[in-house]
Amino acid sequence: MYLPRMDPLVVATFAVVALLEIAIPLALGYWIVRRFGVPWRVFGLGALFFIAVQVVHTPLVLVTQGPLYRSLLPLGTTTTLAVIALYLGLLAGLFEEIGRYLVYRYYFRRRDIPLTRETGLQFGAGWGGVESIIVALLVLSSMLSYILLTGDGGIIPLPDDPAVMAQVEALRGLTPLDILPGLFERMMTITLHIAWSLMVLAAVVYDRKALLALAVLWHAAVDAAAVFLAQTQGILVTEAVIFVFAVAGLGYILMQWRRMGEQAAS
Repeated sequence: MYLPRMDPLVVATFAVVALLEIAIPLALGYWIVRRFGVPWRVFGLGALFFIAVQVVHTPLVLVTQGPLYRSLLPLGTTTTLAVIALYLGLLAGLFEEIGRYLVYRYYFRRRDIPLTRETGLQFGAGWGGVESIIVALLVLSSMLSYILLTGDGGIIPLPDDPAVMAQVEALRGLTPLDILPGLFERMMTITLHIAWSLMVLAAVVYDRKALLALAVLWHAAVDAAAVFLAQTQGILVTEAVIFVFAVAGLGYILMQWRRMGEQAAS
């Protein structure tokens, strides 16, 4: 069966979103280098350690999520989804925030990388930036699938399978408005990663473990809300809630930036 119904505007939106998800974090890193003199090395370390954390975190999720879901199903779909969302959120918070803490406390100090607010800003930009770049690659993969399955120039035969046809119909129904929210989510997520990076940095600099715990819980809350709401309330409600978290993150960045600047000057 052939279904050539490609919308060029959808393809263009895929391409623009992917480009911006790569360009914006790199532009942010460049601005931090130019404005504060923090080297690209710190941005790269943020990216590197994000990937290092995911090397352990992602396989653990893949191995445990299925069995946990099946064991919870007797409790009902909504309860199961809520528990899974909390589990995934807590795993993300623990792995990423403790990972940040260990990098600051041991790696940075041993290599005499200054634990300043500027370093935290660049480290967070790299941490959230590489996640955005990885998502951009997935967006490009989705764009390729869309072209292959719906484009006149890339028509491929499809099996007469209801599951496959449902996926193709979903692709055919895509509009630019279905793709654009992902870009805004990436920008909000980068903001949150910078906020958490500054919070964990403060936990190390001022020896306040409570800030590390708060970063873990905040991260867990964001991820859990995103997982649960995306399945129950839809994309617009999910993005609205993430926006509220991101605004809180921006507020924390401004507050912590001023506080660390004042304490460094005193």
